[in-house]
Amino acid sequence: MFMKATNENLPPNVIRQLAKELKNLDQSPPEGIRVIVNDDDFTSICADIDGPGGTPYENGVFRMKLVLSRDFPQSP
Repeated sequence: MFMKATNENLPPNVIRQLAKELKNLDQSPPEGIRVIVNDDDFTSICADIDGPGGTPYENGVFRMKLVLSRDFPQSP
């Protein structure tokens, strides 16, 4: 069964790694991608992805919710 992670049930080393990766994404985001983090629970992460040019999705923005499992980062 899939279990959602929260700040409270992640080990400190995982929290530090996640904070580092989120900071890097905030400072140097991939082109066309914006990461939105819930300030109250930074395991609640969304990404806005711009639709690719020259396709029917051009000018669209697509939101994805990224859900971390308890065994993050060992499994996606």
